[in-house]
Amino acid sequence: MTSIGRAACLVIALSLFYPVEDARAITRDQAETAALELVPGGTLLSGSLERSRGRWTWWFDVSIPRSKNVQAIQIDALTGAVVSNTTESPFDR
Repeated sequence: MTSIGRAACLVIALSLFYPVEDARAITRDQAETAALELVPGGTLLSGSLERSRGRWTWWFDVSIPRSKNVQAIQIDALTGAVVSNTTESPFDR
């Protein structure tokens, strides 16, 4: 295989892991702020950036004050739109 062929294979392989669009158009700080605004007085418990169904999404679990429940919030990493906002009980986790 020529060096051009190897380079083309590398580009194709990397594109599977690093898509062309910028998956971090909305920063983690911006997404955290948006999630915390949905739960006044809440505390961020966990968060991650994940790709699901072709969409990059920030996922956060936010504690609900005076409750054992957690608010599970998903925010589109490209647009900042709230994709999902659900309450989970300790039995759901």
